[in-house]
Amino acid sequence: MIPLLHHVGLIMRTEEDAAEYAEQLGLEEDYRGYVPEFQALCIFMKSQGTGAVELVVPTGGPLASYNKGMGGIHHYAFQVESLDAVRADLLSRDIKLIAEEHVKGAGNFLCNFLDPKYTRGLMTEYIQLL
Repeated sequence: MIPLLHHVGLIMRTEEDAAEYAEQLGLEEDYRGYVPEFQALCIFMKSQGTGAVELVVPTGGPLASYNKGMGGIHHYAFQVESLDAVRADLLSRDIKLIAEEHVKGAGNFLCNFLDPKYTRGLMTEYIQLL
């Protein structure tokens, strides 16, 4: 089964940049939250049913220097039924997720990322709704 696209994550340099970007594209904020493990404010825009846009504003850590500090497309997130099932399937093919434990995301979900060494550098996130 092909997983459902949940969102596309875009790194923004500042909260003001995120607000300006949203205004320029006519996007409306749905919810936001802070994820300490990623040192990031995550602002989710309302979806039109085909996947949302997440504007990620780093407050430090490696995300702050993403794309030499300029931001940009960071990841694609796919919604799955079970992160544990995804982990087991990937491990059966000698593929690993980045985090040992799934992380509570900015919304009502858990998340984990596929190590980009398996995807030629493309960040892929898996989302399990709570």
